[in-house]
Amino acid sequence: MLSIRCPFASVELADDLSLSINGKQWEPIDRVISEMCEVAYDLPGIAKIPKDTVCYRMFRGVIEGREGEVFHKAGVRFDITAMADLPLGQELNKTLGHYHPAIVNGLSFPEIYQVIHGNAVYLLQKKEEGGSGMRLTDFVTVKAQKGDALLIPPNYGHVTVNVGPGPLLMANLVSDCFSSLYEEYIAKRGAAYYLLKENRLVHNTNYADPPKPRSSNPNFAVRKDLFTDFISSTSSFSCLNHPEELGNSLLP
Repeated sequence: MLSIRCPFASVELADDLSLSINGKQWEPIDRVISEMCEVAYDLPGIAKIPKDTVCYRMFRGVIEGREGEVFHKAGVRFDITAMADLPLGQELNKTLGHYHPAIVNGLSFPEIYQVIHGNAVYLLQKKEEGGSGMRLTDFVTVKAQKGDALLIPPNYGHVTVNVGPGPLLMANLVSDCFSSLYEEYIAKRGAAYYLLKENRLVHNTNYADPPKPRSSNPNFAVRKDLFTDFISSTSSFSCLNHPEELGNSLLP
């Protein structure tokens, strides 16, 4: 059992990734091995894991009461994701990967993550319309530890990898006006690169000519934490529903 005193609540994370907030058990949306097989690098390795094993759990809109109303009126969700320290064969445990739909001027909804516990690597890839259709123009890896925050800019798809040791717990802020798009990641069997053990990146050959990976640092400055910053200055996060406000100021 992992017990953490967060600014928004007392959080308890059980070994099976069950989440309790201020004593209330939250209903998860689970991602299990049978689903992760669609984007896995090491199919023989992942086949050895029972198909109903939980890789990670998503908890949506976990803020209630008066503060929950602040999020609701702003059209923003405060979510928690808990990821197991569970190697997927040679690959490290990761999220399925998704893009966000465009909302204005070809710009998609951004998203902000903050690590509450553990260590993560975020794999970001940008797609743009080119002469021969959609193509990737950027691939970025971002290492993050407790307290670090990262803004996923418009038009970047993203995968989160738990690099351990132990579970990864993250908070995120995102518009509640859309549903994530997983289809392209599934069709390509994952991101343009897989992150394997020993932090080794391997090209996903379903991408013909992806950009060379580059590394960057967490790019979003928090005063205290995402929850407190949002409650104290909600208007500062209006970019979550208006990506045109960002410009190029927070590219990874």
